[in-house]
Amino acid sequence: MAEVTIKKIPAHIVYSAEYDIEDFMDFFDLETEANQLYDLQFEMEADNPDVTVPEIGEDYNYFEYPVKRNEDGTMHVVYCDMVDKVGKDSPKGSYHFVEVPEVTAACLMHKGPFSSFEEGFAELFDWLKNNGCETEGKGRISAINGPWDTESEENYVNECQVIIKG
Repeated sequence: MAEVTIKKIPAHIVYSAEYDIEDFMDFFDLETEANQLYDLQFEMEADNPDVTVPEIGEDYNYFEYPVKRNEDGTMHVVYCDMVDKVGKDSPKGSYHFVEVPEVTAACLMHKGPFSSFEEGFAELFDWLKNNGCETEGKGRISAINGPWDTESEENYVNECQVIIKG
């Protein structure tokens, strides 16, 4: 079993967007190197030139992890990307700003393709059950390495997070 850590995630502000996807790779076109999430960031920055996304290493972005799939097999996910202040919501309705409170999270580093997140969360939920932790809120996936900087899916690194009481 991978190591689980408990940490406080400070309050932060995000711009947020919702998607129905089959797989997390739906956001990336590996042939053209297109990245829908970068496109969303560029749109937000164009609409809000005074709002800044922190530099890589200081940034924090995540997906709220769906508890189950939709009837059609897709997942409804919410993408959140940290910014320095609240801006104006998208005039096209593609994103909105949210102030997120501080939380305590149980966290597990997961290495492997995006399609194996469920294994990481199963391991994390087993740990929570075995250690008597009560969940409080949705799980999150915070990407560390992925198709934007790593060639092999086997080397993707993501942090599985579950909000707990505490």
